[in-house]
Amino acid sequence: MIRLAASRLRHGAGRALVLLLGILVAATAFTVLTGTAETQRLRIVGTVDKNYRAQYDILVRPKGSATELERSSGLVRANYLSGIHGGITQAQYERIKKLDGIEVAAPIGMIGYMTGTGMVDVPVTDVLGEGERTLLRVDRTRVADRGLTRIPYAPHYAYITRRPLTSSPEGGAALRHTGEQVTRGKDVPIGTSLYWQRLTPRSGPFPFDGGPTTSATSTANGDGDRFLTQVRRIRPGEATILLQQEFPLLLAAIDPQAEAALAGLDKAMVDGHYLGRPQDTPRGEIPLIAAGRPYADQQDELVISRLPAKTAEKVVSGLPARTLRSEVTRQHGPVVKKVTVGSDRFFADMLHTWQHPVSDKSVEQYISMTRYWTAGPVQYGKGAGGRLKPVPVTNDPKVWKDPFLASIVPEIAGAGSAPIGSADAQFRRLDLNAMSGDVVRDDAMRVVGRFDPEKLPGFSTLSSLPMETYNPPSVVPGDDRTSALLKGRGLLPSDNLAGYLQPPPLLLTDLASLRRIAGLTQGGRLAKAPLSVVRVRVAGVTGPDPVSRERIGQVARDIVAATGLDVDITMGSSPRPVTVDLPAGSYGRPALTVKEGWVDKGVAYRILRESDRKSLALFVLILAVCGLFLVNASSAAVRTARTELGVLACLGWSRRKLFGGVLTETGCVGLLGGLLSAAVAVPVSSWFGLQVSAPRVLLTVPAALALALAAGLVPAWRASTVPPVEAVRPAARVSRRARSPRGVTGMALAGLTRVPGRTLLGASTLLVCVFALTVLLGVTYGFRGRVVGSLLGDAIVLQARPADYAAIMVMFALGTLAVADVLYLGVRERDAELAALRATGWTGRSLARLVVSEGVLIGLSGGAAGAAAGLAATTALAGSLPWAVAAGGLGAYVLAVVLAVLASVLPAALVQRLPLAAILAQA
Repeated sequence: MIRLAASRLRHGAGRALVLLLGILVAATAFTVLTGTAETQRLRIVGTVDKNYRAQYDILVRPKGSATELERSSGLVRANYLSGIHGGITQAQYERIKKLDGIEVAAPIGMIGYMTGTGMVDVPVTDVLGEGERTLLRVDRTRVADRGLTRIPYAPHYAYITRRPLTSSPEGGAALRHTGEQVTRGKDVPIGTSLYWQRLTPRSGPFPFDGGPTTSATSTANGDGDRFLTQVRRIRPGEATILLQQEFPLLLAAIDPQAEAALAGLDKAMVDGHYLGRPQDTPRGEIPLIAAGRPYADQQDELVISRLPAKTAEKVVSGLPARTLRSEVTRQHGPVVKKVTVGSDRFFADMLHTWQHPVSDKSVEQYISMTRYWTAGPVQYGKGAGGRLKPVPVTNDPKVWKDPFLASIVPEIAGAGSAPIGSADAQFRRLDLNAMSGDVVRDDAMRVVGRFDPEKLPGFSTLSSLPMETYNPPSVVPGDDRTSALLKGRGLLPSDNLAGYLQPPPLLLTDLASLRRIAGLTQGGRLAKAPLSVVRVRVAGVTGPDPVSRERIGQVARDIVAATGLDVDITMGSSPRPVTVDLPAGSYGRPALTVKEGWVDKGVAYRILRESDRKSLALFVLILAVCGLFLVNASSAAVRTARTELGVLACLGWSRRKLFGGVLTETGCVGLLGGLLSAAVAVPVSSWFGLQVSAPRVLLTVPAALALALAAGLVPAWRASTVPPVEAVRPAARVSRRARSPRGVTGMALAGLTRVPGRTLLGASTLLVCVFALTVLLGVTYGFRGRVVGSLLGDAIVLQARPADYAAIMVMFALGTLAVADVLYLGVRERDAELAALRATGWTGRSLARLVVSEGVLIGLSGGAAGAAAGLAATTALAGSLPWAVAAGGLGAYVLAVVLAVLASVLPAALVQRLPLAAILAQA
């Protein structure tokens, strides 16, 4: 058998060379393409590796804290942690810290929202009248939501005099106890005319509910209170209007050491000191560190007009307040100034006052926490197109009550007080928590330092968690209309405590202070379980490898067993854009379509799983194309030696020896092709910039041998089973019904059906190629359907496409060569018949058309079957047939026909150059 194989290889060098080249191309293509797929997977794993880990690996939450939307979709809304208030006990946290395998366990207790007030003096010296007294009207509008929301305040009337103001010892700078020194030694009370607060009962908690307001100031001595003048830093001769703006401040408690280890918070301090220095609060105040920016979109627009001078003079004439208010509110004067004051100025003043007091003797120099609110999660319904739509809510007006403030400002006792932004549309249920204890001794707080969240050690935007503690919410336009309304900018929170957007924690304290606040909270909600979440980083995690994943999984199981709390593995999560239809506001903002970055938990796991499936599908399809190509080449080699094998059979060779000889020949060619492929694969892969390992290259040799032997099994078996006489002189096939083919197409169809096996082999090669392209489009679509919504998934899908297209191109190239080989063999085996047609008057062009027609028919049959099979498989796998995949299947079908035509060019040229005389003489 070996001598037969060697003799056949020596005397049939041409066909053996074709088979060798086929195996070389197929094996090299398989190695390079699998290297391409492996490089693709390495890039995917590398991208996941690089962006796999955020601040923490595990999030421990109170039992039952997952929302219905999270349970159904696996998505968690941005800033979700801000809405969890308590639920984990200190004992549960201590048990978590003692578990093996935990690098850091950092708790955070979301206490609630308190309000802080910043002050800004608007200079108006340049708009005063010529007389001693000026009365200015200030029309103030709160502007939020990028200018779409406009909430008007009640008008404010600022009385400014060049004479000194005086204040009584019992009333301080309160307006009703203020007088004006009209002459030396003579004071006139101006509260008689300007104290309007009690004229109309407040109709609600918001600043505009109490009607017009008044103030008095002097260019000589401010508002008459030396301390407050010092705080406001007013210079003699200047006139200002004092504005105040409230901020909802989410107060949270942390373990300073654990937070420094987990998030590097201590390295983000920009002023003052980090938590943990008792000397910074000598009076025993609760220590705070504050974010250096408010992350709020709220500004005040002022329109200042000057009323007639005679109206200002009536203030010192003793005119009753009700009469003066009735007269003043009907008057209008020229606009003398327009000013816009941003929230950053108010916020900076507030922090400066809290952190750097002028005196330790005043309650106004630090924060007194008399009440705070907890805000529930937003509930969602379905909007247009299945998009999420927040459900508006209405909070009980009692939620704005302030027992402490009501005791010192009776005017607000019934209605309470609330930031003006909270008058807008509300989407969260609020709960009021009143504080007990002495406002100075027990509830006092002081800011000891400021931190900048943007200076925290950065994490990849692909793996950043909207559940992170310090991230501001990210809400961007979701369509062109919204983008035009917002001028391309995103939405930010405002002072609406129950609004859709809420800021991250802007004030942080320590766990000892959390316990203190919990003990002072009326009702004791926080006393039992003050912690909201525990963020855990697992030790020994190096990437998305199985060992690291098992370590995380084991720690998660241990936490559940030790505490019974809800545990989420956040490692491998990535933001996913979610479209939300935000209903219209109550003060001008229209309905908006926005996008938010929600958390898609565990997306990296799915990316790795889907990547493996995609690579496996790619390998199988490449192997199928290479195998069909080799089967065709092996069959061609056997068919050319058909007569020779028949002679050997006539001489007594057994079927077993014939089978072994043919298979040995094919195996030798496969072994040589594998060796050459191993030598060629490395430089070819390097030229394409691919990573092909040495074991994979060495594996090419046995793989090529096995592939060649498998491809030669059927041809060898057929060669050994053909009767010797038929092999020497093939028997004529007698048709039951003779039918003369009509035209070139009929002749082409007759020629293809004469050798159905060979025709089926060529069509099958194109079938697999078209099927491969169609299914890969479907697999890619399914891959995108699972991870394209996340930022990490989008980045990986973009990396995967070039490798997919490279694989498809090479597979179609092999399919084209296989069809060309089928047509070439048809021409060689029918050379006598074709020569006879030429002798009877067929032109060379007609014969070329005959060969091209055969190629077209192979392309049509193989392409149609491949497209149909691919579309059916995609529909079965994905559950639907996207239009893009259907269009891709049609395109693959057309491409198969075009390539079949190109494959017939060389055989068509050969048929026109047949040596008619020599062929007819041999026939």
